[in-house]
Amino acid sequence: MSGSLGVMAIVLLETAVGGSVVLWASGVYGNVRRGFFLLAGITLAFCAWGAWAVTGSAVEQAAAVGPAGDPTVAAVTGPAGARMLVALAIFAGLMIAWQVLLLIRDGALARGVGLLAAIAGVVALVTFGLARGLDPAFAIAELALGALFLGSTLHGLLLGHWYLVERRLPNTHMIRSSWFYVAGVVASAVALALSARNPAPDVTAVASPLLAIPGFSLLLGAGLVAICALIAGFVWKLAQEGGRSIQAATGMFYLAVIMAFSAELAAKFRYFSPAS
Repeated sequence: MSGSLGVMAIVLLETAVGGSVVLWASGVYGNVRRGFFLLAGITLAFCAWGAWAVTGSAVEQAAAVGPAGDPTVAAVTGPAGARMLVALAIFAGLMIAWQVLLLIRDGALARGVGLLAAIAGVVALVTFGLARGLDPAFAIAELALGALFLGSTLHGLLLGHWYLVERRLPNTHMIRSSWFYVAGVVASAVALALSARNPAPDVTAVASPLLAIPGFSLLLGAGLVAICALIAGFVWKLAQEGGRSIQAATGMFYLAVIMAFSAELAAKFRYFSPAS
């Protein structure tokens, strides 16, 4: 599963799982209108289904062209890979079911299914880490930390936009969102350090000459995380001020999304790479 398909599957899964967990942990349910959960939930459902579809394609590609003896290929194309795909399908299915229940205004059942979907996402993330075949504990930790990073970033962006719809919403929720984002940036720094333990990719299989430079993806990721740390300080300060500053904080989250997703792409470039 090395290459662009594997990296994209990771980023989509981290976004879906992290976004779901942060959504329920942030305390917005019952305090923000139903439309926000439709906005966030549909976005995350697309990410979950994308993760399942891309992972399936990546597993097929690994089975077709993977080198013999590569433990990552052996894992994802074996029973562990099958369990991973089933877990991803269940997660994606529950995300869709949650949105359908929201649309028909069955609030109590929708909440239960939404919480179940978040739990299923965590299970899917764990099975994804176990399917790597190398250092499963570190693999799961990398994914969990990345999920917090991407999930908190997306949540902050969507919530900031929702303040334009629900103008009387207190800034308490944005302040809490800024703290989640700060935690996500710290988590991303730890995840980047963990990714340095992974084997460097085979430079002969890398399309970009820049990515073929030893350690370039790690340096790129570190620079992007540093920018995210700077953004986190501005977001926290602006969220504290409230009012029109919420719009400014949302603008900062635009930049944060670009930097965060790019940082995770760089950090997870080595995730499935066999030793060169």
